[in-house]
Amino acid sequence: MAGYTSVAIRGSIIYFVVADLANVNDMYQNSLQYVKILFNNAIDATKPCEELKGRLELLEDSITKLIYTNIARGLFEKDKLLYSFLVATAIRRNAGIISPISWNHLLRGPMPFSAQ
Repeated sequence: MAGYTSVAIRGSIIYFVVADLANVNDMYQNSLQYVKILFNNAIDATKPCEELKGRLELLEDSITKLIYTNIARGLFEKDKLLYSFLVATAIRRNAGIISPISWNHLLRGPMPFSAQ
């Protein structure tokens, strides 16, 4: 079971992006229960694979696509690009592709250096 940690992490990454959408618009309030149902549906819909690594890749892909698609349906058109950006960057930040320094720079801009 410990081998499936990456799948649980992917689900939690997407859930927290979905939960943060309420900060964009009060109408975007999705419950953990709803995301858990989508998560379980994605697991059930994913075809089996002999190798664990292949199975994990299929599960992560399926979970990401199913949750993304179902949540995106309920968003205003103007917020869908933001949602896509948040999901993509959250996944890349978790993978270490986007460093915390780069993310901070993107959010806040260049910080002045203090001379001492």
